[in-house]
Amino acid sequence: MSSDEIIANQRTIIANQEKIQANQDKLDRIAANQETIIRNQDAILANQRKLDVVVDNQRRILANQEAILSHMVK
Repeated sequence: MSSDEIIANQRTIIANQEKIQANQDKLDRIAANQETIIRNQDAILANQRKLDVVVDNQRRILANQEAILSHMVK
């Protein structure tokens, strides 16, 4: 193998390493985005649980109001 071929191969290797690094950077950003998505999903779930409590409370309030009204009508 001539020195020109060796240099050409080394340049190809460097170019491939740069592509690999660029892909790794993209993967790192994807991983960071996934972590953010998971945190957001956790927050959404917590808010949904709070809303479930609110809905349950509203149902109890409505049932109590209906009971009060039924006693007032009698």
